[in-house]
Amino acid sequence: MSEIKKLQKIFGRNAFVHATDTNETKNYTWYRTPDGEEIGVDLDVLSSDSENLLGVFLTPLSNRPVQEDESQHAWYELLYNNRTPESALTFELGRFLHFSIHSQDVEHDLFIESFQNMLSEDVVPVWKDRYTGVFVEPQTDHLASMEQLLELLHTIESDFYMKTSLFIGSTFSSITEAKHQFDKESSFYKITTEHFQNKQRIHTLSTVLTKVLLHHSKKEDTHYIYEKILSHVEPDLLKTVKTLLDCNLNHTHAAKKLFIHRNSLQYRIEKFTDLTGLDPKEFDDAVTIHLLLTIEE
Repeated sequence: MSEIKKLQKIFGRNAFVHATDTNETKNYTWYRTPDGEEIGVDLDVLSSDSENLLGVFLTPLSNRPVQEDESQHAWYELLYNNRTPESALTFELGRFLHFSIHSQDVEHDLFIESFQNMLSEDVVPVWKDRYTGVFVEPQTDHLASMEQLLELLHTIESDFYMKTSLFIGSTFSSITEAKHQFDKESSFYKITTEHFQNKQRIHTLSTVLTKVLLHHSKKEDTHYIYEKILSHVEPDLLKTVKTLLDCNLNHTHAAKKLFIHRNSLQYRIEKFTDLTGLDPKEFDDAVTIHLLLTIEE
């Protein structure tokens, strides 16, 4: 029996979570088991006595890396505690790179070093907790592109076994704007990662727009529309159309990804259009299909 199952018998099944099963890490106190698992204990069920008991069997972990310089502390106070720091921030023009690490074992120093080597040593890492935070990147003439950042994430995963996702923020031009922008971007990033299933590793304002709009729509309305239009469509047809949209309507590329002939692809698209009245080749219809498929996520 694993350590977490033993503890669940004592404290209750819902008192513990694995590190990779939640984004709300601040609601838990974190420990490492003898087997190397990182588990969180719900703060609502944790008393001083139970905390002492857990300390006998488990190794307590800091909720966030605590080694930080004056600049990191200043940004942390501004962004997460809404306090204007006493010390001046090092720059007022830049952008935020919000990150989430989806792996239990995190080498914080290696993670930071990887980003600073690629971007700049002036990039300020600010940890919210052990797995999430933000890089504050000063404005330069050569900000890293989405393709470069995606390549970096793949390198970090292959070399250090840390799977990461990013939200690339827009440029801010003042500290006041930076705080407001950070709060907005954080909420959009949270909506995308917590309420929608997607394999996307990098997000921007443009890529999260449909998800934010759907999140704030009435679910009963969006699901009603989905049911009326797509509920009777075969899964294979939905997969075909989604692949075509993912390939920017490039039929040759989509057919290769689906391992079918172009003629078979065309047949499926025509069948989908007959069933739904939506033609992916028409811009308005393609937008509608994209929204409907996002609802299903």
